[in-house]
Amino acid sequence: MKVAIIGAGFTGLAAAIDLVEARWEVTIFESEKGPGGLAVGFKATDWDWSLERFYHHIFANDKAVSDLAAKVGLPAFFQTPKTNSLINGEQKQLDSPLSLLMFSDISLFSRLRMGLGLLILKLVRNGLFLERWQVEDFLPGLVGEEGYEKVWKPLLAAKFGPYLQEVNMAWFWARVYKRTQSLGYFEGGFQALADKMASYIKNRGGKIRLGEKAGSIKRDKKAGWWVNSEKFDQVLITTPAVLAEKPGVDYLWAQTLVLELDQSLMKGYWLNILEKDWPFLVAVEQTNFVDKGHYGGKTILYLGNYLADGDKRLKLAEEKLLKLFLPFLTKINPAFKPSWVKRSWCFEAPFAQPVFPVNYSQKLPGIRTALPGLFIANMSQVYPWDRGTNYAVELGGQAANLIKND
Repeated sequence: MKVAIIGAGFTGLAAAIDLVEARWEVTIFESEKGPGGLAVGFKATDWDWSLERFYHHIFANDKAVSDLAAKVGLPAFFQTPKTNSLINGEQKQLDSPLSLLMFSDISLFSRLRMGLGLLILKLVRNGLFLERWQVEDFLPGLVGEEGYEKVWKPLLAAKFGPYLQEVNMAWFWARVYKRTQSLGYFEGGFQALADKMASYIKNRGGKIRLGEKAGSIKRDKKAGWWVNSEKFDQVLITTPAVLAEKPGVDYLWAQTLVLELDQSLMKGYWLNILEKDWPFLVAVEQTNFVDKGHYGGKTILYLGNYLADGDKRLKLAEEKLLKLFLPFLTKINPAFKPSWVKRSWCFEAPFAQPVFPVNYSQKLPGIRTALPGLFIANMSQVYPWDRGTNYAVELGGQAANLIKND
């Protein structure tokens, strides 16, 4: 049986691995020059490792991607870097029960209330039933008004912008339930993992056509499908829902400005911004997680955003975006000087973050479509989990099983 897979992101690669192991003929069509999807990397000439265009890590309980990485010969390694929050001009650790108790920007009662609310979410094994409520309506009652207003609302508003009122509580539960302090990464970066997966597929007879867009997908009148000028028995599309079918969710763009600095900016790896009127929602110092020796001995800093279509920041050239962001780096570290910046890169991707509305499970599209032999698997279907390579891998496995069963 011949299968065409559209897209060489982690969903398409994982599905292909399952299928070639079952001795199916697999061809992947990928319009980009390399595999990896949103986890694709880039590499400066003086770096040993690739770096993701958009910051990536895995959690200690991300079993699907960990197992697959070990299978293809690139097991994850784990660290426990600091996750901080910037509030009232200070970087404060806020990633554990103890750090929450020491978080003096809210009252002791509010700290205890928020800790109890988050513990309840951690103990819930399946929070899908929470999808009937909006985060804005439910969360203040769970973690307390003060904790919501000072901690969670700024984070959620910065991430979802005009879509905040759409976000359901099951999505928030999934974020809390799955999070671990221990974070994982791969030697050479996620691009190295994608390359290992691609090699695994090709070594077992699969084909990967990089730089070739599936410009034409047509159903054969008798049986099967035509992709471009080649016939297949089945087709798996892993592109975003808006490209494959009528979307059931809204999407946000991802935007990162990656800076190479000659000095460290922050105390930890991850810095949530809890301040008003900031042009980015998170700062991620990669080299407080991964040894800077892999990046020419320089500090690597991400400044990240999720943005609604039409946001003015998406229209700014890299130089103007850098000019907008630079004054805020001084607010993170008063010693910062623009001369610290040696190089910069700007990356943007549409359809990066799905926004799951109330009762989304009732309109969640299935992987198998109404058309025989056509399957669709993308980030709109990992619900209630948030986007990530682990769920992309899980979804690819589910799609492969359905294809084999058919």
